[in-house]
This record gives sequence, C-alpha cells and structure tokens, in this order.
Amino acid sequence: MAENIIGAVLLFPFIILFLILWILKRSGITPSKRFGLAVDVTTPFAAIAVTVLLHAIWDQWLGVYVIGTVCVLVIIFSVIERMAEKEFRTQRVLRKAWRVFFLLVTAAYLLLILTGIILQIIYYAK
Repeated sequence: MAENIIGAVLLFPFIILFLILWILKRSGITPSKRFGLAVDVTTPFAAIAVTVLLHAIWDQWLGVYVIGTVCVLVIIFSVIERMAEKEFRTQRVLRKAWRVFFLLVTAAYLLLILTGIILQIIYYAK
C-alpha cells in the first residue's frame, strides 16, 4: 500500500504541487510566495518522474542528462547575471535556474506522458 502511494507521488509530481498549494493557502501565505514555494518543492519530484518515464519508455536510465540540464542552466544564468549586474547574487541565479528547470521538466513530463501513450497505442495496434 505504501509503495503504491510513493509510486503515485513520484510518477505524478503535480499531486505534491496541489497539496502544497492547498496547505500554504490554508496557512495564509500570499499567492505569489505560495506558488513559488510549491514549485521549488515540487521540482525534484518532477525531475525524478521524468527520469522514471524515460526509463519506462526507452529502458535507459538518463538521469545524468537531467542533472546536466540543471548544471547548464546554472552556468547560463550565472553568465547572464555577471554580465548584467555589478553585484553577483548567487541566490537569485539559483532561484532563476531552478524555476526555469521546473518549466523544462514540466514540459518534458507532459511530452513523455504523451509519447508513452502514443507508443502504447502503436504497440497494441500491431
């Protein structure tokens, strides 16, 4: 039973997102901070879900590429921050990279779900 719940949470990270949004709404945190905090907490679960989906569809563990994407985003945002500002703020760079990573992982998650469904339809149609 517990492993089914853990599997569902790992495969569907947006359950965590909505649960955290609901909890933070009841605690009285402002909507902008509430969504940002929920996204920050949900991002690692979404990255794990993408890695698991990649393994389920193509039977390869490609988690290194997911981690590499975070590293590349941090490098890109560090260069942009250094060129644009006199004072380099590490926290701002990491927050921007983490939020963009959330958007990329969300897009990858949706594309992988769609790809998996299409591949299963093709497999069963044969």
